[in-house]
Amino acid sequence: MIKSLDMQDIARHAVCPPGQHHLFREKLDEHGFAVLQPGEAGDPALDLDAVMAQLGEPVTYGFGTKLALQPQEGSGNLQFTTRAMPLHTDGLFNAGPQVRYIGMRCVAAPLTGGQTLIASNAAFFAHAPTDLLEILRGVTIEYRNRIPGYYRDHPEAGHPQVAPIQDDPVTGTTRLVIGLTDPDDPTRTHDATVVGHTAKESTALLGRIRAVLHQPRVLYAHTWRPGQVIVQDNRQVVHGRAAFPGQPRKLVRLSVA
Repeated sequence: MIKSLDMQDIARHAVCPPGQHHLFREKLDEHGFAVLQPGEAGDPALDLDAVMAQLGEPVTYGFGTKLALQPQEGSGNLQFTTRAMPLHTDGLFNAGPQVRYIGMRCVAAPLTGGQTLIASNAAFFAHAPTDLLEILRGVTIEYRNRIPGYYRDHPEAGHPQVAPIQDDPVTGTTRLVIGLTDPDDPTRTHDATVVGHTAKESTALLGRIRAVLHQPRVLYAHTWRPGQVIVQDNRQVVHGRAAFPGQPRKLVRLSVA
């Protein structure tokens, strides 16, 4: 067990080499994510369905349960472009059960770029300025989905308004629930504004959150290779994607409740 709140230390301990895949749940609980490395050529491929079945039932979105994340020419959805995906918590627009774990398996990896970005909630709270945390405990953020029919409708009327700092009812730990966005990206999945704040104030506050999350001691950038599986605890980390212009990349994603 490590006590480090530096994400680079955490990432080194989150790896499960071949022969140690049975330890992934232990590493997932301790570090917020686990990286399962594939075996040698000729070894059985890691089965994403089998890994995730140990953690819960699949979460259903408007597209179903399993999604192939790869560029689609002319797509107006950020999920299917080569652009960067800002850090976010999954499930903000899902009307079903809360997403607990996110599994991704690499089918094709880019030569450059396309890293999956994982930021530790614990490291964020350890390294964020005190005044920022005080502000976040007193605000809510409104999210407006820009891709109707892709996500399931939110169960409440109107747009989801979510407190960015919450106490998880299962683990009892404090978690960051956030959906950062790039307002200049026409393919962005959603818009985010701080309730009761001007557009300028919202941009500044969300920018401060982003700056802390992108500190090296908070953020890990995982460079993929085919066959790898990453499982993330949606209550302990937030995740995103680095841009990979002109590169192939295909991940298969499955989330469970």
